[in-house]
Amino acid sequence: MATYDDYLREQTRLAQEKIRENEARRVAKERHGGDNPMPGEPPVPTIITQFGEWAVTPFGVECLTYAYQIQWDSLTDPVVGDDYWLSNLAKKEWVNLHDFTEALRHGRKIHRFLQGLGKNNEIEPDL
Repeated sequence: MATYDDYLREQTRLAQEKIRENEARRVAKERHGGDNPMPGEPPVPTIITQFGEWAVTPFGVECLTYAYQIQWDSLTDPVVGDDYWLSNLAKKEWVNLHDFTEALRHGRKIHRFLQGLGKNNEIEPDL
């Protein structure tokens, strides 16, 4: 059973996450030209859901603060598993691996649903 201290801890954590996510969106806006983008400059990606500096977008999973994107078909490729992405992104000093892992997990579920590639309520086999 949750306690009042648990409530306060989660309330503080959510406030800190909101600050982190707003900062990532601010950096993304600046990376895409700010208030005065150049002609032909791509807009800030539409965010479906966000985990710190990482976001699930209609494209796939994108880092908002660095130029790194994973297209949806790579996320949903049954041959390319979590280990591939985790081992590659763990080598990059700028990656918050926890945020990336959450974006990857949610991005797979969202894009599987959007692309009609399966149901998310089925039990997956242990690997």
